[in-house]
Amino acid sequence: MEKLGFNFDEDSFNKLFPFYILIDAKLKIKGLGKSLAKTLPSITINDSFNSTFEVKRPFVENPTFEDLVGIFDQLVVLGTAIKDIDLRGQFQLHNDSILFVGSPWFVSMNQVSERKLTFHDFAFHDPLLDLLHVLKTQEITTQELKELLIKINNQKKDLNRDQEELNKLSLVASANENGVVFTKSNGEIFWCNDAYLNLTGFSKEEVIGRTPVEIGKCEYTNKEDLKRMTGPFFKGEKFDVELVHGRKDGSYFWTKTKGQPVLDSAGNVSQYFAMIEDITEKKHADFKLLESENRLSFLIVNLQTGIILEDENRKLLLANKKFCSMFDFLEDPGTLIGMDCSNSVQDSKRFFKNPDLYVERLNSVFKINEPVYNEELELVDGRFLERSYIPVFRDGIYKGNLRSYVDITIKKKHEEILRNEKEKYSNIIANMNLGLIEVDENDVITLANHSFCEISGYNFEELIGKKASSLFLAEESKVLIETKNKLRTQGVTDSYEIQVKNKRGEKRHWLISGAPNYNVNGNIIGSIGIHLDITEQKEQEESLYLLSLIAEKNINAVVISDVEGRIEWVNTSFEKMSGYTKEELVGIKPGYLLQGADTNPETIQYLKNQISKGQPFNCEIVNYSKTGEKYWVKIQGQALYNKKGEIVRFFAIEENISNKKLLENQREELVESLAKTNKELEDYAQIVSHDLKSPLRSIHSLISWIKEDSDREFSDQTLKYFSMIEHKVEKMDHLIEGILTYSKIDKEDMVKENVNTHQIIQGIVDIIHIPKHITITIKNKLPIIRADRYRIQQLFQNIIGNAVNYIEREAGLVEIASEEFDDHYVFSIKDNGVGIAKEHHKKIFNTFQSYTKSEHSTGLGLSIVKKVVDTYNGEIWIESELGEGSTFFVKLNK
Repeated sequence: MEKLGFNFDEDSFNKLFPFYILIDAKLKIKGLGKSLAKTLPSITINDSFNSTFEVKRPFVENPTFEDLVGIFDQLVVLGTAIKDIDLRGQFQLHNDSILFVGSPWFVSMNQVSERKLTFHDFAFHDPLLDLLHVLKTQEITTQELKELLIKINNQKKDLNRDQEELNKLSLVASANENGVVFTKSNGEIFWCNDAYLNLTGFSKEEVIGRTPVEIGKCEYTNKEDLKRMTGPFFKGEKFDVELVHGRKDGSYFWTKTKGQPVLDSAGNVSQYFAMIEDITEKKHADFKLLESENRLSFLIVNLQTGIILEDENRKLLLANKKFCSMFDFLEDPGTLIGMDCSNSVQDSKRFFKNPDLYVERLNSVFKINEPVYNEELELVDGRFLERSYIPVFRDGIYKGNLRSYVDITIKKKHEEILRNEKEKYSNIIANMNLGLIEVDENDVITLANHSFCEISGYNFEELIGKKASSLFLAEESKVLIETKNKLRTQGVTDSYEIQVKNKRGEKRHWLISGAPNYNVNGNIIGSIGIHLDITEQKEQEESLYLLSLIAEKNINAVVISDVEGRIEWVNTSFEKMSGYTKEELVGIKPGYLLQGADTNPETIQYLKNQISKGQPFNCEIVNYSKTGEKYWVKIQGQALYNKKGEIVRFFAIEENISNKKLLENQREELVESLAKTNKELEDYAQIVSHDLKSPLRSIHSLISWIKEDSDREFSDQTLKYFSMIEHKVEKMDHLIEGILTYSKIDKEDMVKENVNTHQIIQGIVDIIHIPKHITITIKNKLPIIRADRYRIQQLFQNIIGNAVNYIEREAGLVEIASEEFDDHYVFSIKDNGVGIAKEHHKKIFNTFQSYTKSEHSTGLGLSIVKKVVDTYNGEIWIESELGEGSTFFVKLNK
């Protein structure tokens, strides 16, 4: 039977990961998946990764190559600067580059269609489109039903609002004193009287700093009225306008607002004052009749609602065509005016499915004379009506009633359709293993389906009434849910992943698509969440990603074998490296063809043992190509298991490390050569130092003898020159000694011993020359450290000597202190000398660098200090300003 195998090319990889990104070590884009290139056509090869993408989770600002390597093997979310698109996936190392594989993070099909993407632009294993299609279907169905319900409810609201307005016609707002406000020229209120506060219901703190428009504008305020006020205001003119003014509690009142600009001496507007008069009672009195006529006319002309208006004697005052058509009145509604309706209840009962109940209920309503809204009636012909009854009173005296009838047959049918759709929706969710819960605004569960009970481990009774976040979430995840619940209150729908724990305490990963939950009035009452347990998918993603990396063509060789170790598939790199074709290799154990005389038997046995145990293997071994060429490979491999835990295959990645082995041998030879060269240089430094210092000592002695024998014969100037030569010779001697010391610091073996730094520094103070005007103090007990006593003395003697040499004040001071930390000490040597300019702080530790004119400076003292500190992996730095002195800090590890 023909053996199965893998053969991946670029097109095949594109089918698996059409949204991949390949990035080189300089963070240049070297490859794009075909679907990602289609989605972001402006991206081109060699574009900068950081200018095109941002790492949003985990957040990495301006990432480097090492930063991206540091977030391997974890979920990564990339944002794009070109379009509002997020990518979700993982980074992995691919040769010397980084490979990102993932897919877009879309939350609706609209986002997919906006990018002109189709089903074929996504990998076949990507579940995103399936979930988006389900959500879109549910969204479309819900939206259509919602629009129908909104349309019906809007009709009801219009009727109810009009009916409520009729009840309010007899109400007159109470009179109040006029309000007065003063504003700045930009409209901000800076003073108001108590009458204005009483009128509006706001406190003074809530009014000051805001504009009258911000305080008074409400849903009933007419825009044109506002323009008649704000237009003159911004022109610096007075105004007189009537408009609706809102109160803090949501109510409103009519005002007559007069405004007058206050001019400064230059004639410019400096402030405004306005008087606000409550004219609600006047407006209601003036327009009461007109408003009633307009309201009734609007109801009659525009509403698809049957209306009948009777007086207190049951005489018909009004009926519209819709009412007549509902109850089979063929006459024109105008001809019915004045008709006696005393027997209308008995006459109309024949239309209703339960006539006796209809008569009894309507007579009861007439008797009680209280408003009744939206009572449902069923007719014999299958229609459904909603009846509302509004009694009309004037000065507390009954003056008749208004009854309205709304045909809700379509609504009832839609409700039935909605119930069927909900049942269908529930079945779809259950069959797709999607868990559904509804929570109220306090995150309390109000509904859960069977699938959710299964994935959570709780039964229905254990879920209802419980707070969802307290059942499933750790503290860090609760913050995310609180944020999502806030988004729901704003009408936002989105999807996200979260880690939860089920009833058994097991950690699971859920993919949640959340949406706001609305009542029939369109108000948000909580959230709906669709939950998919993606724990296994996340585990499979990691396995699939690893397999995809193995299968991809790269410079490393890949081999897959069966449980017996016989080769089933190799990639092109394996063929090139071994010299054998795939046909020659399939069915053969690798060792039979590739191992030879120099192959280590212990390594062969190690591989056999690991494979027999089904354990991972990692080793270096000598192989031979088909042509007999010997080469070194590094092998990494492991077993592949099925869901039952049985080994089904082995795979291995082989890297040709022949060049690496050659370099290692060359490096060892180079190290030996460098060690020999360093020893020769050290010996040379000793010889040169000795040969240079001998003539210097001779010159110094000769000058001393000349001065002793003939000092009276020389002029003062000549003696001065001799003294200068002596100083230069001494400085040359110090310089040679410094060079020798500097060259030997990291060449000699260091002795590790307990060194009492307090005693060392006290000894330095005793042996070096300290002028009388300088005082050296040790501020605290200095620690004992593990170090080489000679090098530590060199370190502190150079710093302290350096400080003493550069103090020119009449009263010099050097302070030495130390501070202990968990794993290191920090020493400080502070002086009040000449100081060092900030631009030289980093340069003073370089060899032969001196930034003073002192004759004592050789330019090596601080270089020796820096080299000693580096030898101990420590740190040294300086804080100094010219004329203010210097403080040297030395950090030494414990």
